[in-house]
Amino acid sequence: MNLSRVAASAAIVTAIAVTATACTSSGQPIPRTGTPSAPASAVVLSPPEIRPGYRQIASGGPRRGAWDLGPVQLAKGVSWVNVNCVADAGAGRITLVVDTVGEFTVDCPSTEARINVNQLDLAEGRRGRFHIETTDNVQWIASIQVPK
Repeated sequence: MNLSRVAASAAIVTAIAVTATACTSSGQPIPRTGTPSAPASAVVLSPPEIRPGYRQIASGGPRRGAWDLGPVQLAKGVSWVNVNCVADAGAGRITLVVDTVGEFTVDCPSTEARINVNQLDLAEGRRGRFHIETTDNVQWIASIQVPK
């Protein structure tokens, strides 16, 4: 499959916003950093909902900072990448990456939990690493869901 088709398929539907992160240029996963923590703001994050007919294959959080959620096997067809985030003050930014599919970036406000949902519609299954890249002032919860 050519890369432009993968990129186009990965960007088909963005319900609210999209996010993802990457591995190093050598293909090695970025080491886990960040630590579990309660939000400094009064905003409470809820885990992304599991869609009917789907199962969660990777998840993490609530956490702060960069984190490698490990390898994922995405199926042919529709999968979902979800992240809920909030910044301590002002706005933060989070990037989600599935290294063989794409990366997505979204702003995270401090006034409310931002719920981000991205639909991936792949022409063929793919394996990759799921990684979150952000600063320690952003708290997040993320998941990838594939059909059962």
